[in-house]
Amino acid sequence: MSTHALRPWTDLVKLHPDVEAGSLTEAVFAIDLGAIAAGDPNVPVVNRDPEAFFRATYLTADLRRLLDEVLASLSGKSGYNRVLKLRVPFGGGKSHTLAALFHAARKREALDGIPEAKEFARPGNVAVAVFDGEKFDARNGKTLEDGRTIQTMWGWIAWQIDPEKAFPIVAEHDKDRVSPGGDMIRKLLTEGASGRPVLILLDEVLKYMERAAAVSVLDSTLQRQAKDFFQNLTVEVAGSEKAALVYSLTWSAREALGNVGLLAEIDKLASRVDQLREPVSGDEVLPILKRRLLGGDPDPTLADEVAAAYQDVVTGMQRAHAETPSERRQAEEEGRLLRDRMRAAYPFHPALIDIMRERWTAVDAFQRTRGALRFLASCMHSLKKNGGAKALLGPGDVPVKDVDVRVKMLKELGAQNDFDPVITADIDGPNARAKRIDDRLSRETPALASVRPATRIATAILLYSFGGLRREGSGSDETLPPGVTENELLATCVGPDLDNITATAVLSELRNTCLYLHYDGVRYCFKKDPNVTKLIEDAEQTVAREDSQARGHGPVRSRIKEMLEERLAGHHTAIVWPVKSQDIPDEDPRFLVAYLPLEFAAEGKSEQERQAKEYLTKYGDRPRRFRNGLGLAIPEKKQIEALRRAVRYLLAIDRVEAKKQQLRLTKDQLDQLRERKRTEQAAAESCFRELYTAVWLPWVQDGELEIEKVERGGRPLQATGVHERIMELLTSVGTPRIHGSVTPRKIAERVRLGESVNEGEPPLMGIKASDVLESFFRDIAPPRLESASVLRKGIARGVSESVFAYASEGSPVLGPDGKYQVNRDKVILGRSIADDEVDFDSGFLMMPQAIPEAPTAQPTGAFPVDTGAVPPPSVQEGVAGRGVGTGTGPVTTGTDVSGRRKRVAFVFEATREQVFKAFPAIANLADKSDGAKVRIRIEGSSAAGFDPSWLRNAVDEPLDEADIERTVEE
Repeated sequence: MSTHALRPWTDLVKLHPDVEAGSLTEAVFAIDLGAIAAGDPNVPVVNRDPEAFFRATYLTADLRRLLDEVLASLSGKSGYNRVLKLRVPFGGGKSHTLAALFHAARKREALDGIPEAKEFARPGNVAVAVFDGEKFDARNGKTLEDGRTIQTMWGWIAWQIDPEKAFPIVAEHDKDRVSPGGDMIRKLLTEGASGRPVLILLDEVLKYMERAAAVSVLDSTLQRQAKDFFQNLTVEVAGSEKAALVYSLTWSAREALGNVGLLAEIDKLASRVDQLREPVSGDEVLPILKRRLLGGDPDPTLADEVAAAYQDVVTGMQRAHAETPSERRQAEEEGRLLRDRMRAAYPFHPALIDIMRERWTAVDAFQRTRGALRFLASCMHSLKKNGGAKALLGPGDVPVKDVDVRVKMLKELGAQNDFDPVITADIDGPNARAKRIDDRLSRETPALASVRPATRIATAILLYSFGGLRREGSGSDETLPPGVTENELLATCVGPDLDNITATAVLSELRNTCLYLHYDGVRYCFKKDPNVTKLIEDAEQTVAREDSQARGHGPVRSRIKEMLEERLAGHHTAIVWPVKSQDIPDEDPRFLVAYLPLEFAAEGKSEQERQAKEYLTKYGDRPRRFRNGLGLAIPEKKQIEALRRAVRYLLAIDRVEAKKQQLRLTKDQLDQLRERKRTEQAAAESCFRELYTAVWLPWVQDGELEIEKVERGGRPLQATGVHERIMELLTSVGTPRIHGSVTPRKIAERVRLGESVNEGEPPLMGIKASDVLESFFRDIAPPRLESASVLRKGIARGVSESVFAYASEGSPVLGPDGKYQVNRDKVILGRSIADDEVDFDSGFLMMPQAIPEAPTAQPTGAFPVDTGAVPPPSVQEGVAGRGVGTGTGPVTTGTDVSGRRKRVAFVFEATREQVFKAFPAIANLADKSDGAKVRIRIEGSSAAGFDPSWLRNAVDEPLDEADIERTVEE
């Protein structure tokens, strides 16, 4: 289903007028039974007027049963329980139930608007007496308008039954504060009421008796007298014809003001004759909320549509995690149950109702029904007025940014202002962590801008952070710790507009960034005490201040340099953050990479190039000798701040860890600290991998030194190490700039061996090995070699292939015969030599034509002098690499007797892609040809002409690297 098909519930659901107007006060939900009985005009009409009261009341199964029993008892019907005990959790609907009994007895016809109540008994004129133990003063009693004072519980009940007939029966007992006996109570219920039915409603009895213990009555106390009266009253009512007694007690010991013994004693006093009733149970709280908060039942088709959409998403998520057929079936079944609950709960998400009904009831201050009504009314009013509603009102959709909503919620939970810092810092403050995540996500994925997934998930966690589920198999007061598991949270927050993958990623980010979010490996929970993240944040701010005061040369820079040195350890050709040109060595002929410091990225373009040229051409006050053996790795400006941030946090984590004893960190906190450290290490590693993605090399153009900028661009690199990636960029990506091998032909060509260096001069027939080395590492021209050992291997190969000869004794003189005057025994040509035999200090290379003639005769027993192999055709015809190249000799055309072709030749034109695809075919043909070679002719043309530098780097160099001899056609 399309997300856009689900409209906000505020567009589709009609609110109760006072909810939409925001006119709901504490008094609307905090029912004052005594004030209702007294007809106090300050009581809201919805509570004071019987018809308005029942229009806003949902009759639960137990409330219907209670009304039926009480009205039947008052009508004189037998077989009904006349003494009923209400024992409900704090705020569980007790006051509302007593008010319903009061209105039903006083004005029975007010129930006729409720279809299921039409058949209830009609007792007629009922004498109703209400005793509110919370307000009746034990010491001073209650003063009437005429100045008289009622001293006791029995006196006040009698006065309400009938001031003229009932009260005089117990007037002396009231004056002396002595409980009347059973006979007097029976007379009170019959004669005192003039035969009318009598309904007695007792509220907060425990509180009154607690105070009555402090009032002395002769050798007794008012409490003992009140308990005696209470017991006698229950007995007499139980045996009466037209009386009923309904009284309330607190649910648990924690609500009994600590007086567990008194609670148990009062409970026991009437245990023989009373019956327990719980007016609100199970999911019945839901229709109560809907009846009071909505202006009418929502359209069932809308509820079906929303429920089905959520069912698809949640079931899909659970089914994806199911590993067995039974688990998949269970996911389907749970999805159907969720759909049914959502349909019934619309516009509320069932999880929001469950939180209040199952978890918040464990909070002493929370009133189960009244508190839920107040809280939800403020949420619905805010969303209707300010917007921001989704398809459902769920735990993550509570507008905690609204001060009124936040105050009401925290007040109901007894947290007051304790969680304001939590909400401001992590959930919905101007710079809250969740808000930061949502802002970033909205930039990356605009469709998530209205979803605000981080705020939704964080808000849901906040609601789960109060109270706790009852532990299965334990006493009713034992609960699990507050918090919510990941599975519970995701099932609550995902929907048609938020998928499971995004929600999971956001949750992980919240765990790592929020200051007050605690995770114990099972449950997520916000607490008013900061978590390890807060300790890290504080330490990070300290590190940042120190770094700022050091003006860029503080602990962060030092740590980054250490980390870079660790990653470059073992690479002797890597120089870390040179300050001046002499920090880069210039002694050995090898290719060096100088990793420039982070500050270099902040310089302007002209200053960067000035500094780079100084590094590349100078060594202190003198010119750099091996200029062709140096590259500068340039820091990427975009990665620097992210790297500095990660390192700041790593330093902060180290500082927190160093004080773990002082901070008394728990095992869970230490685990969280280690997890955060791994996260920041991974972030730093990622930054280091992308920190250096460009290398600047010296380049001569038109006689001027320029900088060749080799950049990775969008090309992927396979290596993971910092230096390995730079070398991959220089050797394997695009046109290679650094070579790990060199052909003999390229060596001869580089030093122009066999050529005339200047016009009119004879060809250069020999050269010192040291000059060859200087040429490759001093003169700025390709190819650049990794090290002198590469050149040694190339020279050794050239000697073995007879491209040139090698002499190991200094610099011989060229004789008039065109031969070098050197001992022929010291000249090597046409045989293999070890790389380490090539000595750059004393070695000398010469053309084979310049080798002195070997002696014609040799002494008996002497070994023959190595005259070398016959020069290859390329040497016979002239300068190495300048001839026509080797061939395969004449080729016989036609076919043999078996019909097999002896020669294959073809010509084709191809694009770049076709060339690559043709390589296997050409290689296969070469594999089967004589000498395992084929002859290839390549021709390319460009109307604009080929750039000589590009041609040299992109074409000649790769061919030279492959040691391919070729004939150049003009």
